[in-house]
Amino acid sequence: MSAGAAYAPPRTFAAKVNRRLTQWRAAAPAHLAFDRPLLSICFDDFPASAAAHGAAILEHYNGRGTFYAAADLAEKDGPCGAGFSASDLTRLRRAGHEIGCHTFSHKDCASMPAYDALIDIARNRDALKEMGHSQPLTTLAYPYGETSSDLKRALPPRFLGARGIQPGLNVGRVDLAQLRAFALFGAGAMARTHRALRRAAHAKAWMIAFTHDVDDAPSPWGTSIEAFERFVVAARDAGVALVPV
Repeated sequence: MSAGAAYAPPRTFAAKVNRRLTQWRAAAPAHLAFDRPLLSICFDDFPASAAAHGAAILEHYNGRGTFYAAADLAEKDGPCGAGFSASDLTRLRRAGHEIGCHTFSHKDCASMPAYDALIDIARNRDALKEMGHSQPLTTLAYPYGETSSDLKRALPPRFLGARGIQPGLNVGRVDLAQLRAFALFGAGAMARTHRALRRAAHAKAWMIAFTHDVDDAPSPWGTSIEAFERFVVAARDAGVALVPV
């Protein structure tokens, strides 16, 4: 899912089959178990409103999140509002949030050779460094949630994990190269995520949720301030730790 462009990944039968095969082929299999439930909230392509409202709400409830940055979207107006700035990167890092990696151009990684995707990821790292973010980028979110088996296998060792957009809890057997996540936007999304949060609390699982903007009048890819805070409060009340990816 993308707020950075009008592009949408192909939904043909062949594309759906390839997507399923990519998900099935684990590139970094692991078995995860936790002493307590965890929730990581992510802000993809992150707009300035996420850096302001989303971060403030998390901090108010003693939580921190992950802000996935595609450098080519910085300080540009898009469907989710104004993009993040260099000062946002600095403030978020100092407050204890994670800056995560997208690609620089925010192109569909499943539609390009793995080598080209890796070059774009490296370009993003270098561009963010030029903006003042010198800390290592240790997690990746695939733009539009799309990847390929070749790219998953070729990810640099510095990435401890990579995230897609297929829903599911991350506990037991997982693929660290394609972690599962729930959208905080779209028809019925908040009801689904609240149900998933209750399951995560019961199972002591790791849940990842993602959105783009956080505003009083959110875009179709964003979440309202009220709904976002309600979700964070529900996590706190259920004893779920609010941690970066």
